[in-house]
Order: sequence, then C-alpha cells, then structure tokens
Amino acid sequence: MKFGETIETSAKELPAEWQPYLIQYNSLKKNIKSIVEELDNTFRTLHLPTSSTDTAGSQTESGEQCEYDVGHDTRSTDMCVDAEEARTATCAQLPEVVAYNIEKDNDGLVHPVIVVKLHKHASNHCEQIVELPDIAGLPKSTSIMMPSLAPPHLVDSAGNVVPNSRLVEDVEEMQVTVRLQSDQMFFVQLMNYIERTRAFEQSYTQQYTSNVSSLGSELTFVTSPFKHDFQVWREIFRLYLDAEVWSHAEGDLRPTNTAREGQDRFSKFTRHIEAIGLTRQFRDPLSAKLLVSFYKLNSELTYMKLLQEMNELATRKIIKKHDKRTHLIAKTQFPQLVTFDTTTLTRALIFTVYTELVGIVPQINDYMCPMCLNIAWRPLRLECSHVFCSRCVVKASRCRMFNCPVCRSKDAIYKAGVSNVDQALLNFLKLYFPKEIKERQRDIQQEITDEETGAIVAIQSRNRPCIIM
Repeated sequence: MKFGETIETSAKELPAEWQPYLIQYNSLKKNIKSIVEELDNTFRTLHLPTSSTDTAGSQTESGEQCEYDVGHDTRSTDMCVDAEEARTATCAQLPEVVAYNIEKDNDGLVHPVIVVKLHKHASNHCEQIVELPDIAGLPKSTSIMMPSLAPPHLVDSAGNVVPNSRLVEDVEEMQVTVRLQSDQMFFVQLMNYIERTRAFEQSYTQQYTSNVSSLGSELTFVTSPFKHDFQVWREIFRLYLDAEVWSHAEGDLRPTNTAREGQDRFSKFTRHIEAIGLTRQFRDPLSAKLLVSFYKLNSELTYMKLLQEMNELATRKIIKKHDKRTHLIAKTQFPQLVTFDTTTLTRALIFTVYTELVGIVPQINDYMCPMCLNIAWRPLRLECSHVFCSRCVVKASRCRMFNCPVCRSKDAIYKAGVSNVDQALLNFLKLYFPKEIKERQRDIQQEITDEETGAIVAIQSRNRPCIIM
C-alpha cells in the first residue's frame, strides 16, 4: 500500500474534528511536479539550447533523455552522449549547480534558492541576454548578461539574481542565484500545515489540562479514605500503573510508548477491569461516571500521540519524495527550520494524568521499607531522611549495621531513637492503609514471639532452668 493511502486509512482512526490537522501528504505530493517543471524550465533557459542539444531534463534529437543532478557539485554522469559531443560546439555549456539553500526571513517565509555555475568560452565575444521565465522566480524584465569579458561581480537590482563571473583557461565562469517559486510554495504550504497543527495542539493542551483538573477535584471526593469506593479506586489505579500504559519496563530508554502500544495496553487494562468486576463494586454512582471520564482522557492521549506520529512521518516522507524527484537536498536543511517533537507534549499530558488523577489515591508501593519491602510499620525517619520500619532499624543495630543502608550516611541507624518516629507519616499510613498496617503489626508480633520462644528453647537445650519472674 502506498503511503498516501496508508495515511488516509490511519486518519479514519482519529475523531472527525481532528482529521483536518493532519498534514495533507497527497496535496503536497502533487506540488512536487510543479517544482520539477520549474527546474526543467530554469535549466533549459540557462543552458541556451542549440539545435544539436536540448536542456537538462529534456530530450535530444536522438530522443535520449538528459538529466541534471542538483544534489551534487558536478553534473550527472548520466548526461546524454549528444550533449557531451556538442559541448565544444555550443556557445553555452550545461549549467552546474553549486548549492541549494532554504533561507528563512524575519517574517518566517522560506526562500529556496539554487546557485548555478555557467561556463562559456571566452573566445566568443558575443553578448547574450537571457530572459528567464516567470516560473524561474524572476520578473519578466530581469535578464542575465553573459558577456565574454564581464566584471567580477554583477548584482541584479531586484535582488533575485547574483551573477559572479571569472575567466579560467579561456573559459568564463558565471554564478547565478535563482529563487524557486514552486519550491517556495511547497514549503510554505508544508509549514502552514505544521503551524496549524501546533496551534491546535496548544489549544487542546489547555482544554485537556482543565478537564484533568476538573476530574481530579471530583475524584478527591469519591476517593476519600472514609468512602467505600476508596479501596476500589486504589485497586483500579494500581492495575493502571502495573499495565504501564504509557511508561516502559526498566531498561527501556524510550520516553513513552507509541500510540499503538499505548492503545493496546490500555485496552487490555480496561478488559481486565471488567473481567474482575471492579466496576460492579462501586456504591457511589458518581464513581462510574468518573471512571468513564478517566477512560476518555486516556483515549484522547492516544489520539494526540497518533496525530503527532502521523504528522512527523508524513513530513519525513514528503521531504524524501521531494529530494528524490527534484534531486535537491532539503532533508538536511528543512529540519533546521522546523523541528518535530512527538514526546514533549504527550509526556507533559501523561505527567498531568499521573500526578492529578492517579496520584490522588496513595499506593502502598510508595511507602515500603527498603529493608523488609513491606509497609513501613512505625516508620523511623533517619537524619538522612530515609524511612525504615522501627523493627528493621532495631534488627540492623543488633547486627552492628550502623550506617544508612540506602545512602551509607555514617551512624544514621546508630543515632536513631524514639524521637525519630515520624508521627505524621504514621497517622497517614493508619488512615489510608489500615488493613495493611494491622497485618504488618500482626506479622511483627508473631516474629517477636517466635524469637522469644526460640531463645527459651535454646536455653532449655543447654540444661539451664527456665526462671519466670
């Protein structure tokens, strides 16, 4: 399938109101034909064809096709034989493209230009005035003078043609700068598409952020620890984080998932929610409504990422097609005028979702003790600010491990005492994780009981009397 058909098919996945902000690849592709015709006419005029040879890109009397290569400093080696044989007989020789540049003025308009080198035998003392056609980007009144003995610098009053002439081994060389109108129209149209899309993205970002804030305010009410739906929402967001809808597994250096990856993972997440019946556990009707809004925001993230990825690909493809058909080198210059970034915006939106929605409900993984990997029971905050279970700090001290296990802060554990208990965090954990705190407290009590029982058994095994005071 051709790319034009591919992008039209992919566009149908976007909402109808989003589709106008796609770069119109097929429309730009049609403009490339005008650029080729303009280059052909320009080179035909500059070449000054005689009856024995035609211009670059046209046919000779023998019917062979001549080509020019404007992507290199020398003429194409595929030049037809008739033109090569006529080189010594004609007054003007095939032009040689020295450079192709895409300039941008202060108003943001682009001006593609080519610098062409012309050769003419100095023995021919005739002066020739060449009227360039409109399609070459020059007014009809503009002419290029190619005398046998021209001054070293000639500047056209209109600023469109800047010829430089010099004499080398009886061959006069002249450089002419020509602005390409059709090429300019092509890039202006492409940049208009890009700017229109960026304006839409900026407007949409403001609306999206506002919607997230509104949803976050409503979620704060239904996810209160005093509400029944709190536990259901915590489980939903835990599964959402585990699904890694937009993030990657550890070691993957890509900033975010692609639109397709995110869409697939989010679909699996929603199907899992339905399969285990979490939505049926809601008691507040508002919770079901807010969950639908949460789904919608994630779907819009997929649309935005897909729109950006398709526009980036369409731009890259059309520039490649432009260079292939015209032999110009826009691939290395156009990115300097316009940069594409398909990650910054979506990463910002994803961050907003995680902080203002998912982050509303605390997750137990954020309050784990680094030693026992359980919820921090009676959390002690060391002088280095790292938090551990009181039980783990006591066990570390018994093993003469006095430095912080995380940052190796000297004697951080040795200096810890009752005053290091983080009472605010303890109250927070009791409020949001009452079930986990009770289970952890029961496990620790069982562990203490087992240690004491083991100590008594050890004493009895050494035939010592057990004295109960």
